[in-house]
Order: sequence, then structure tokens, then C-alpha cells
Amino acid sequence: MGRAAAAGEGPKRLGGGLVNELVEGTAEALRGLPPELRVFIISALPIFEIRGGVIAGLVLYDMSLREVLLFGFLGNIASVTPLLLFLEPMTRWLHGNKLADRLFHWLFERARRKADQVNKWGPLGLVFFTAIPLPVSGAWTATLISIVLGVRRWRAIASIYVGIIIAGLVVSVGTLGGMAFIRGLTGSP
Repeated sequence: MGRAAAAGEGPKRLGGGLVNELVEGTAEALRGLPPELRVFIISALPIFEIRGGVIAGLVLYDMSLREVLLFGFLGNIASVTPLLLFLEPMTRWLHGNKLADRLFHWLFERARRKADQVNKWGPLGLVFFTAIPLPVSGAWTATLISIVLGVRRWRAIASIYVGIIIAGLVVSVGTLGGMAFIRGLTGSP
């Protein structure tokens, strides 16, 4: 429910599509929490990242662009920063554990398949990979790629953070443009 919905107007909907249904379902599961916290949580989830948080905040919760970008960015970095800082040391510490080895092998193999695309551009490749709103791109995968490629930790953090900001702006422009287009077609304010 958006702020308007909380005032009694009924819940807003995003429209069809699997991603929209997932965002709406997640938003519904977080009902009762303040909209800012919902955007933070949605943005922290690897399936959505800031992209889902921006859409939910602008469409479902009637939040300002500034609020959406702030809480979306904070949610996204809150989930990837620990990975950037601790995943590599944790993989070394858990090395030899069969279950952990299988999990890390699966994760890093997935990242290796994308690493060639990023490796050509270095840290700028991490920015682009994080920023481009396509499936299986984003901060979580860029984090794994940075570890596979051995990118220095602080350079990876800076590159991925810039990519998150760009991703938030790109999705904001697309969402606001889509909302304006629909309002123009329907004649609604």
C-alpha cells in the first residue's frame, strides 16, 4: 500500500509481469512497516536491489525521488558491503567444508561466466555491470565478479557504489517517465 493507500484509497498496483508481481508480493509481506524501511529492505534483496526499491517507492508508496534514492541506495549497500568485505576471507575460512565448497563453487562459477565482460573495462566495467538494469547484473553479481577478478576491495566498493547510484537514477527516470506516459494516456493527475 502506498501513502495514498494508507489514507484509505486502496492499494496501488504495478501492473503485470513477474518482476512486478514479485515486488508487489514483497511489498505486501512488509505491510505495516514504514515505506522508507520497505524500500530499504526491498533494495537489500539480491533479486531486486535498488531497482525494485525505486519502483516500489515511487509507484506503491508515493515517496519523493530523493527519499527513494536515499533509502534504496542505503539498502543496496547494506547488503553488498559485508559481502565485499567478508566473502573472500569467509571462503578461505570455510574451505574444506563440503557444503560450503559446493555453494561457493556454484556462486563463483556463475560470476566467472560474467567476468570476461567486466574484465575488459576494469573497475569501470564493475560500474557498468552494476548500473545496467538487466537480469543477472547488479551489485550482488558485481561483488562476486570483483572477488573472482581480484579487484582491490576499496576500488570494488567505490565502483559498485557508483553503479548502484547510476542504476537508481536510470530506473527512476524510466519509472517516472512510464508513470507520466500512463497519466497522459488515462488523463489522470
